Amino acid sequence: MAEERMKGRLLGSQEPYALITALLALAVFWWLKSRGPGLGEAWIFGLGFGFVLQRSRFCFVAAFRDPFITGNTSVARAVVIALMTAVIGMTLVARTGLPLADVHPAGWHTLAGGLLFGTGMVLAGGCASGNLMRVGEGHLQQWIVLFAFIGGSLWGSHDFEWWQGASIGRSPIIFFPHIIGWGPALAFQLLALGAIYLALMGLEKRFFPDFTPAPRERQPYQLRRLWAQPWSYWTGGIALAVLDVLLTWRGGQPWGITTAFSYWGGWVWQIFKGALPDWYYYNLPAHRQALEMGFWGEPRTLLDVGLVIGAFLGSLAGSEFRLHRPRRWPLIAAAVAGGLLMGYGARIAMGCNIGAFFNGIASFSLHGWLFGLGLISGAYVGSRLLLRFLL
Repeated sequence: MAEERMKGRLLGSQEPYALITALLALAVFWWLKSRGPGLGEAWIFGLGFGFVLQRSRFCFVAAFRDPFITGNTSVARAVVIALMTAVIGMTLVARTGLPLADVHPAGWHTLAGGLLFGTGMVLAGGCASGNLMRVGEGHLQQWIVLFAFIGGSLWGSHDFEWWQGASIGRSPIIFFPHIIGWGPALAFQLLALGAIYLALMGLEKRFFPDFTPAPRERQPYQLRRLWAQPWSYWTGGIALAVLDVLLTWRGGQPWGITTAFSYWGGWVWQIFKGALPDWYYYNLPAHRQALEMGFWGEPRTLLDVGLVIGAFLGSLAGSEFRLHRPRRWPLIAAAVAGGLLMGYGARIAMGCNIGAFFNGIASFSLHGWLFGLGLISGAYVGSRLLLRFLL
C-alpha cells in the first residue's frame, strides 16, 4: 500500500484526464452512430476491449512465452478460462440461428501462419491485441511494431493468391458440430480445454514445487477499484470473452484485429500509388467493399482504434500513462522483425491470436486448434531467440 501511495504522489492522479477522454470518446460514438449502422457499436466495443486488456494486463504473449522461460502459467490458465467462457457463449449465439463466422480452412498454411505469428509476437513483445493496448499506454516501441505489422499484412496480402492456390483452397473446413453434433462438440471442447488447464497447473508445480500463494486480504468493495486498481488475469479473460460473444450476437462478426491492418496497408499504398493494389486479396468482394467504406466507415478499423483509445483511457484511469522509450537498439530490430512476421503470418492463416486462435477455437473450428499449435511452436522459437540474443 505504501508503494502504491508513493506511486500516486510521483505520477499524480490522471483520473481527470480519464474523464475528459471518456467524454470525448462518447462524443465520437454519437458522431459515428449518425454516420451509419454498426459504427458506433464497433467503437464502443473497441473501447471495452482496450479498457479490459489494460486493466487486467491480459497478455497472449505471456501466456505462450512464460511457460517456456519461467514456468509461470497464470496467464496461460486465464486464457484457457477465457476460451471456455467463449465456447459456451458462442454455443448460445449459434443456438439463436446466427452462423459462427470464424470457421476457416484448416491446412498447413494455418500451422505456418501460427509459427510465424508466434515467433514474431515474442520478438516484438506484443501480439495483435497486446500491440494496440501498449500503443494506447504510450509504449513508443509498439508504434514501430504496429508499422511493421501493417507492412507484413500488406506483404501477406500480396502473396495471398499463392497461398490460396497452394493450401487454403485445398484445405477442408472442419466445423466440429457438423461432424459430431453440438452436444459432443461442446463436451469435446470443454474437456480438451480442461485437460490443458490441468496440464498447465502440473507444469507450474514442477517449476515451483514449494510455492504457496499468500492469502489475500479482504477489502471492502469500492466502485473506484473498478478503474483504479488492476484486475486479475481471469477476470480480464472472462470479460473479454463476454464482450466477444456480445459483439458476435449483436453484429454477427466476432472480434478481429489484423484484417483491418491489411486495409490500412492498402490505404497507405493508395496514398503513394494513387490507387489500391490490384491484387487477388483486395479484389475479393468483402475486402473491396470494406476498402471503399473508408477509414471511419469500416467497422474493424473502428474496433482497433477504439481498442487503442480504450487502453489509453484505462491507463489514465489507473494513473499509469507515460511515454516509454525503447530500452536498447537491438529491441527495435526485434520489433521490426516481429511485426513483419506477425503481419504476414496473420494474413496467410486468416487471423491472429484473436481471429484465428481465440475465435477459431471458440467457433468450434479445427483451424483454431492448428493455429494454436503453430503459436506454441513459434513461441518456443521466439523464446529461444529472445534468450540467446536479446536478454
